[in-house]
Amino acid sequence: MKTALLSIGLLLAVVPHDFFVSILTIRHSDTKKTLDLTWQMTAHDVEHALASVAELKLASQQEHPKADSLLNTYFNQHLHLFQEDRELSWNWVGREMEGENLFCYMQVEGVHDANGLSVSNSLLQDVFAEQQNLVHVEGENLPTQSYTFGRGASPHSFTW
Repeated sequence: MKTALLSIGLLLAVVPHDFFVSILTIRHSDTKKTLDLTWQMTAHDVEHALASVAELKLASQQEHPKADSLLNTYFNQHLHLFQEDRELSWNWVGREMEGENLFCYMQVEGVHDANGLSVSNSLLQDVFAEQQNLVHVEGENLPTQSYTFGRGASPHSFTW
């Protein structure tokens, strides 16, 4: 019985899914002058994308010791933030798993407001043609704006 349940669990873990979506929420803090990024994606999709670099095995006993660094390097290749013609860089804060979902946290310092933020997001589109990347930009006393990046999408500017 235990073997049968394990087999079913392994089968479900490798069954392809119908939706390829990431959600990036960018929150501007007026008081801290930061952009706080929370990026949600399916863990096994990003593991698949990095399989040629390393086996991440996220949240397991065999997790790659440089998983955070490998994820951050991959993100730097696929997420670009600009404001007033300068590229913004983030600091890696951390990550956590919730079921199949991977949440990654980054922070950009020295951002006085979110107006004019330009975003380009091609996460996982090098692996999955169907990948859609939803970006929400929020600010204190500003309505949330959203944009969905499909494969080959141009950068999008958020203005209020």
